[in-house]
Amino acid sequence: MKRILLALLLLVLPAVAGAQTLRSEADTLALSRRMMDVAMTQPPGAAFAVLKPYWPMDPAEIDGLTSNASLQWQVIEARFGKPLGYELVKTERIGQSFVRYVYLQKFEKHALRWRVSFYRPRDAWMTNHFAFDDQLESLYVEH
Repeated sequence: MKRILLALLLLVLPAVAGAQTLRSEADTLALSRRMMDVAMTQPPGAAFAVLKPYWPMDPAEIDGLTSNASLQWQVIEARFGKPLGYELVKTERIGQSFVRYVYLQKFEKHALRWRVSFYRPRDAWMTNHFAFDDQLESLYVEH
C-alpha cells in the first residue's frame, strides 16, 4: 500500500507542481513543512519527491539520492523506532538569496536532523540542498 501511494505521489507531484513556482520565502517554508509531513509517514524518497519539481538538479541524480536514502531508512527505522513528530528548530539566511530550514524529526529512541536550503537567483526560489542525518551536536547553542 505504501509503495502504491509513493508511486502515485511521484507521478502526480511533478504535474501539479510544474505549474507552480516558489515566489516567496513563505512558499519555501510551506514546501519544507510539506516535505516533513511526508517524511513522517513515508521513506525519504517521498520527501525528495516533494522537493524535486523545484530542484534544478538532474532528475536522474535526484533519483540516485532517493535510492540511497531509502536503503538508509530501513536501518534508521530499525535503530530509532517509529517517528513521533517534528519541529522546526532553526531558520538561517544568507543575505536575500538563501534560506535554510533545520528540522528535528523525533523517533522513539533518537532523532534526525533534516536540512533543506532554497536559493533565489532572481524572482523565484528553488531547492538548493537537502540532507538528513543524526548529527545533533551542531544544533546545540554554545554560550
